[in-house]
Amino acid sequence: MTARMALTALLLSAAAAPAALDVPTRSVSSSRQFVIYATDPGIRSAVAIKAEDLKGAVLEALRAKDEWKLPIILNIGSTPPSAKRPPRFLLGIYEGDGGQAKVQFDVFDLGLLKEPEFQTQILTAILLEAAYRRTPPKAGRPFEPPPAWVVEGLAERIRSRDDDSRAGLYASLLSSANPPRLADFLGVQPGRLDATSRTIYCVQAAALLDAVLALPDGRTGLRQYLSVPHRSPALLSEVVAAFPSLGKDGGPLSRKWVLAIARASAANRVDLLDERETAKELDRLLAVKALPDPKHPEVASMSGPYALPAIARSQNGRFILAQAENGLLQLSLRAHPLYKSLVDEYLGITRDLIAKPKRRLDKRIATAEEIRAGLSRQTSEARDYLDWVEATKIKTENTDLSSTLQDIDNLEAAPSRTDAISRLLDAASERGW
Repeated sequence: MTARMALTALLLSAAAAPAALDVPTRSVSSSRQFVIYATDPGIRSAVAIKAEDLKGAVLEALRAKDEWKLPIILNIGSTPPSAKRPPRFLLGIYEGDGGQAKVQFDVFDLGLLKEPEFQTQILTAILLEAAYRRTPPKAGRPFEPPPAWVVEGLAERIRSRDDDSRAGLYASLLSSANPPRLADFLGVQPGRLDATSRTIYCVQAAALLDAVLALPDGRTGLRQYLSVPHRSPALLSEVVAAFPSLGKDGGPLSRKWVLAIARASAANRVDLLDERETAKELDRLLAVKALPDPKHPEVASMSGPYALPAIARSQNGRFILAQAENGLLQLSLRAHPLYKSLVDEYLGITRDLIAKPKRRLDKRIATAEEIRAGLSRQTSEARDYLDWVEATKIKTENTDLSSTLQDIDNLEAAPSRTDAISRLLDAASERGW
């Protein structure tokens, strides 16, 4: 009997062991729309919170209810389909178990989690579900992505809310002698733009979204506009048709859009930095350091401008340089005139390394560093001189010198005349004649 009980306990412990070691790799968000797959529970939790926060921002902007039908699968860290030239992510609509459609966002590059593009793609997934929740496409059929201006406009509104430093971009990037044309703007594909052009596009998209939401039927019309897929989202007539208050002409919307751009530019204008603040911010941006790389462990100990080429060739170099590029772009818009060309030179170096990581730019970096050291030395000497002038300035009045100056003024003043003609002229002057 004792042996049988011991054998039973052993079998039970053996059966329970796999369950204890089986760690779940799936998390479900609070609204249960987002299902996150990742091996790291911290990543699953952070992604679930981020996704719900973005959906809340969309619902708040549209003043819509949460009536989702299709689940959104966020597969973080999965194996890419191609080993030669793997994409960073994939987003699409697929047929799940039981024939139910689902929106799936596969992230193959974990570096994407720290980039603005990750937020943009989650917003795309949310709007994609809204457009196809009633009529999902059949398996294998193509689908239409949501309008880019809505996605980028929402993303820019959220970034502006979370990052006050972006305020300096509006006034500088939106200044143009010729106002933009709405019809041309709607035809732009932001995914093909460079970093600077895409920043301008995002700001313009946010202004267009603000102009639409300010219409009497703005939110109602936008909810209906996003509830169905659009084959031609670049057509101005299709956008205007969603808002009856605009009539049949796109002119009113174009004028409201330009006005919204001007309003955002005026509301977010900031002053230029002085030379000391510019130098300090440039020092901070250039203090880049590579992340640990098993293939190149020596790179992790490098930092500063001379480490930029090595960082560019490292595993996470593109992400690090992209962050530096964004910071240098913002600094260029507010830099002191003495440092403006130097900041632009570092911005050009960073962009060249992003485009071609194997380029040799050591001499160019060395020249820029010599200029930076010279500027720092000259501005420091100028500040020391001004401080010396201020410290040695006479702060008390010399009474003897003031008395002497007053005597000189009295001697140089014309003597008063008392003859009859002078008295007559003085009397006429006092009467205003």
